[in-house]
Amino acid sequence: MSFSSELRSELCKRIDRGIHCRIAQLAGILALDGKLKELDGLPAISIRMEKDVVVETAKKLLQMLFGIEREDLDILPRTQGGARVRIRNRKYLERIFETCKLQAVLDADDGEAPKGRLPEIVKGMDARLDTDDIVLSRSCCRVAFLRGAYLAAGSVSDPNSQYQLEIVTDRDSVTRQVLTALSGFGVEGHVSERKYSQVVYVKDAEGISRILGQLGASTAMMEFENVRIVKEIRNNVNREVNCDTANLTKVANASVKQIEDIRRIEETIGLTALPEGLEELARVRLDNPDLSLKELGEMLTPPLGKSGVNHRLRRLSEIARQQGVKK
Repeated sequence: MSFSSELRSELCKRIDRGIHCRIAQLAGILALDGKLKELDGLPAISIRMEKDVVVETAKKLLQMLFGIEREDLDILPRTQGGARVRIRNRKYLERIFETCKLQAVLDADDGEAPKGRLPEIVKGMDARLDTDDIVLSRSCCRVAFLRGAYLAAGSVSDPNSQYQLEIVTDRDSVTRQVLTALSGFGVEGHVSERKYSQVVYVKDAEGISRILGQLGASTAMMEFENVRIVKEIRNNVNREVNCDTANLTKVANASVKQIEDIRRIEETIGLTALPEGLEELARVRLDNPDLSLKELGEMLTPPLGKSGVNHRLRRLSEIARQQGVKK
């Protein structure tokens, strides 16, 4: 099972106790994936999706909030010639909640749910369900709404490959509400266009981890953080190795140039023609091409610091340059 599927299964188990938060979670599901339809002359809520766990969560919320009996929530597969209908090259299984008590759902502000309201229904059948902003008036409700929105139309990439959380919407109003819910706990969402839809996305690893924690997905958050920590350690090790490699390469290149200068002096005037300190350093460098400046200085008598060794090497380089000019 993918990381995103595991996250969805974990979130489906999380239903808040407050009536207002339950309404907000159901509102998130219906706003992203619900429609008001007419089925055999009766009103019905349609959810087009393949995720059984989300459908079951919606059914449970309808039962908890409005006392709709189990037998009134039959799931009817939408078929065409015995096969699932294909819409825009994707498979959808239309699930219908057919209930004669649907009006109780639509009129949720009549006292049954005093602390919140179910989404207002736009006029006409086969219409999208809109979420009234009053549903998002509390911070706890914004979290519940976002949980429902993710269940209906969200995904998270495997953190081993990349950091990205997405929620796909098809209306500006819902996009705005998702962005508002994200900003409620300090996460900035971004929006991109994708064919007929808008995608609200977050690519910041810390932000995604915060979202998972807020939604109540503690197991997924721990797994995400473990992967994130391992990746950061690996990246830090790689940076240090690359830095060390670059330093070693720099030392090696400098050593090659120094030895070339010393060989030129040896072939022209001879090392014995050099001042005593320069001759000593030249011979030590020839015998120890891999040593750093600090290590070279420790082998001299008396020992020299890096700046002293560097000064003498520059003098040797200048002498070699002069001999090259004369030659």
